[in-house]
Amino acid sequence: MLRSRSTYRAHRPPGFTLVELLVATAIALALMLFVATIFSVFGQAVGEAQDVLRLHDQMRSAAWSLRQDLSGITCPVKPWGRPEADSGYFELIEGPQNDYAGLHGTNTLVSDVDDVLMFTTQQGSGNFVGHFNGTPIESPVAEVAWFCVQGTDSVDGQPIYNLHRRRLLARSYIGTSTTLAAGYDTVSGTIPAIYQSADLSLRNVAGQLLPNGLSDLTKRENRFCHDPSNFPHAVTNLQTNGILASGEDVILNNVIAFDVRVFDPEQTPSPTYVDLGGATNGGLFPPTLLTGTPASNSGLTTTPTYCTWSEHYEANGQNEDGDVVTDEGTNGSDDSGDGVADDPSELETAPPYNVPLRTIEVRIRCIEPKSKQIRQITVRHSFPQ
Repeated sequence: MLRSRSTYRAHRPPGFTLVELLVATAIALALMLFVATIFSVFGQAVGEAQDVLRLHDQMRSAAWSLRQDLSGITCPVKPWGRPEADSGYFELIEGPQNDYAGLHGTNTLVSDVDDVLMFTTQQGSGNFVGHFNGTPIESPVAEVAWFCVQGTDSVDGQPIYNLHRRRLLARSYIGTSTTLAAGYDTVSGTIPAIYQSADLSLRNVAGQLLPNGLSDLTKRENRFCHDPSNFPHAVTNLQTNGILASGEDVILNNVIAFDVRVFDPEQTPSPTYVDLGGATNGGLFPPTLLTGTPASNSGLTTTPTYCTWSEHYEANGQNEDGDVVTDEGTNGSDDSGDGVADDPSELETAPPYNVPLRTIEVRIRCIEPKSKQIRQITVRHSFPQ
């Protein structure tokens, strides 16, 4: 006997059809994919936020170290320095790159990363600690260099940099031999290879490495990475040498600007912070005592440099200006023929910028490579007048 359709439906086993199961499965999978996507996006956002916070903490730590170093500067930040004062030095080098070149040139991400700060400093309490040939050493004062070195990573095809803080203890006696051995000649120019294993400020004198005290470091030829042989003893190989591109002196990664500016009270319409030599390097500022070309007899006319200099160049028995008279500014003769012996016009050398430095501003700018977020921190420090 044939069953009616209604009777068949009434006796069908409970459950879902295959089509209904497939539809339900598809909806469930879509919902799971949606939830997983939400969690992925949320997790990525949290991760990027953590990376940015971590970068900001690292920048704050670097800024704190810089403030501590600047607070301990051992010398008056004005020319001329005297070696017998035993006070050390301060030096600022403005590299050829600047924010103007970075913002308006072909490089739109990395700007001013080639400025250099070098000076002698002391800690508020305690001593600096380092090592020399495996032996721990301490000193209340040190020579410190802040500079950037190009790293191995890049963002959008542009290289990013590492900020270095190289600290070398300054003490005139360490109680052990510092003879320059055969394996310690030089690496890439004038940088002694011994700096790979020593935290000591050294100078090479007739094949022997001697430790520097503050009086020695007043002289440019004895400072870290300065050419010891040729006046004006310019900085060499500091930002390109391999032995400095790694190690514990790296204080910050992912740097796209390390911009050091000086406060210029002569700027109009109002005093402001400027690039040293900024009137000639990109033409950003009107010419003043700090933005103009360095003094011609400083020997540093192509590299704007603020240096506390040293009086010993005027009585060291060397002819720095290459004329027919040596040390004419202190020899007791009227070499210029103006009726006055040893007047300032007769000096063989001059500081690049013969004015006191009142305040500097350091802008450190970094990028977080994943999120490409940029953060900046600014350090300003005033020097006693």
